[in-house]
Amino acid sequence: MEVYLEIYSLAELCFAPIETIVTLFTVKYCNSDINIKLVRSKRKSLERAYTIDISTFVYEVMDANKVSVFVRSCELPIIIIHKTSCIAGLCATLRQIIKEVVAKHPDHYCRKLLGFKDSCLTACSEASVWTKFCEVDLILAVKFLHADDTIENELPSSMARLERHMSQPVRLHNLYKYTMSKKFSNENRLPEHTYTEGSHVTLADIIIFVCIHILLTVFSSEKTLQLLPLTAKWYKKMIQDQIIVDCLECLPLLKNQDSNDFVYTLPHVVNQSLYKSDPNRYRPKSRVFTKQDDVEQSLELFKTLNVKTTLDLEPFAAELNLDWSMVPYDATPEGGALPEARLKKKQEQIQNMCKPVMKLAKAGDVIVDFCSGSGHLGILVAHLLPSCTVVLLENKEESLNRAKERVRKLKLTNVKFYQCNLDYFKGDFDIGMSLHACGVATDLVLQQCVKRRAIFICCPCCYGSLHDCHHLTYPRSNVLKGQMDQEKYMVLSHAADQTHDDRNVKTKQGYKCMAIIDTDRKLQAEQFGYKVYISKFIPNTCTPKHHILVGIPRKEITSTERES
Repeated sequence: MEVYLEIYSLAELCFAPIETIVTLFTVKYCNSDINIKLVRSKRKSLERAYTIDISTFVYEVMDANKVSVFVRSCELPIIIIHKTSCIAGLCATLRQIIKEVVAKHPDHYCRKLLGFKDSCLTACSEASVWTKFCEVDLILAVKFLHADDTIENELPSSMARLERHMSQPVRLHNLYKYTMSKKFSNENRLPEHTYTEGSHVTLADIIIFVCIHILLTVFSSEKTLQLLPLTAKWYKKMIQDQIIVDCLECLPLLKNQDSNDFVYTLPHVVNQSLYKSDPNRYRPKSRVFTKQDDVEQSLELFKTLNVKTTLDLEPFAAELNLDWSMVPYDATPEGGALPEARLKKKQEQIQNMCKPVMKLAKAGDVIVDFCSGSGHLGILVAHLLPSCTVVLLENKEESLNRAKERVRKLKLTNVKFYQCNLDYFKGDFDIGMSLHACGVATDLVLQQCVKRRAIFICCPCCYGSLHDCHHLTYPRSNVLKGQMDQEKYMVLSHAADQTHDDRNVKTKQGYKCMAIIDTDRKLQAEQFGYKVYISKFIPNTCTPKHHILVGIPRKEITSTERES
């Protein structure tokens, strides 16, 4: 197993981005013997580099143009398991480093870093506020840190957010059991944070510690820690760990001597925890509810825009046939161990998704199954199109392991596995597909495809989960963005999830809202020169979320339309 890390220069000390610093610190903390590959690259504009002493590490230095296409297909850090499987993304990479150590030494002290039921930082940053803070917000704060650019001498907002987080009740995985315990009866209150996730150190503490250590070095006024008493208490707790102290020897950071007497201020941030389950995040005043009056107002506003939401009568490539009797058992939904009650509907969904791929794919194409799960769609495509390479991209390790076992049984040689969030993938591909990628994930898939001028075939899901994130904002198209504010748009997205059944009075309205959201997606793709088809699965009873969007870059339309 090899981990590839980005560096900018290598002399007496190594200059590298914060992701590399955090990864090497974790390697040292776990005493991991993982094979380290340092990849020379050019520092991005405004990005800050940090020094690390790598004299105690065993490593190999490589030029960026010498690494394999597999490595170049993802943002670093990345771990190559073998020639067809990799893990990318900071949290996923660090978790794998820890798991490899634990696999060899089950009682190793670093096992605790994986957290309760080994679940620390497993959720993707789009779904988890906590993962986003650790993997995105705090990392970006350090990556693009410039002390002289702070607004009115304010500390970075991430430092203030951590301080507020530490003041909130600790997250308990069995709250009922604790509140019924004698300890709770005596104290009559929830425990406070000892570490950032509770009473035990986790991987989150390691990531945050490295970043806070750097920030406290840059903003080194004696009064800085006075602004952050809870963070200071946690920081002092962390450096009582001798292993942490030993690891700090590889971070020869220079103190900012000019700022010892400098007075910083703490920016104002919302007083809430960084856990998505924090009740403060769901106060009625800040929630979007699908009140009927609000939905009707939003629908009336959309009507004034004169935007057509008509769906095509038939799905793209509906004329093709798929003979399931010729498909091997392990390439069918049944072979994927689905419950019998779901088999027929899943088969119909996959069939609707496969047909456009079969019609549009060419020999040698790379086809990415985003949010692939256990590979129901991607494995079937790989079997049907042996001359194409199929990438199964999924952030859940267990799901991907099930897919690997099915591929092994089928003896398919044209499948690659990427365990990562889809935004870490940066490889070239020709067709991107996603079946029920939840909420924002569908728009991230569309964004990836448009960026690569790739064909997209998507069936969206979880419209009510749409929200702005660090990758994108809503509405998506210029047409709606200039005419409909986000609150009214989100009312429609929530209403779009009310597609219960034909007997429910809100179902018809829900499908109308679904059509609006997907038309917005269509309009945005058309801005970038795509021809987009929107239709329903056949039969549309196979799932309440049965829209399918097929987008083809205009340069490929002529030949495709001639064939139709």
